[in-house]
Amino acid sequence: MYKIGDNVVYGSNGVMTVTDIREETIGDVPRSYYVLKSPTANKDSLTFVPIDNEKLTEAMRPLASKERIIEIIDLIPDISEVEWINDNRTRAERFKETVECGSHEDIIAMIKAIWSTGTRRAEEGKKNYLSDEAAMKKAEHVLYSEFSAVLGISEDEVCDFISKRVAWLPNKSVAEI
Repeated sequence: MYKIGDNVVYGSNGVMTVTDIREETIGDVPRSYYVLKSPTANKDSLTFVPIDNEKLTEAMRPLASKERIIEIIDLIPDISEVEWINDNRTRAERFKETVECGSHEDIIAMIKAIWSTGTRRAEEGKKNYLSDEAAMKKAEHVLYSEFSAVLGISEDEVCDFISKRVAWLPNKSVAEI
């Protein structure tokens, strides 16, 4: 059970703070909710997660430790990209699932696959699919928001931090690895 003030990663929303735990009546049904707020959202933008909804509460997880984040960053060069799914709809569904509930490694593997496919397509004079680009941006946000919260740096500084840590790839984002 989370408490007020806890930072969590909530699905594809990235890092959010539990600002309240309260009972609300929505649709004539009183329920207890976690009230979440993104640090980057406007002050009135809240997300309500019913405490008794296992599927939604499973999408909430505590932030990884600083040691775990460093370990993940050090693993980036060794993480293989996911196998590419040619069917656009199936691929989009798989990417959505990965961003919402995949491990850090799964998300990085997905980002690497999108980036390498985009690079190949660019060499052929084609653009990457917009849905893949959107999935990659969402995945990067989930990773970067957590990494920045844990490491005490801004999301904009995460790529540089990774590049310096993974020294053999200077000045590249996770998406470019």
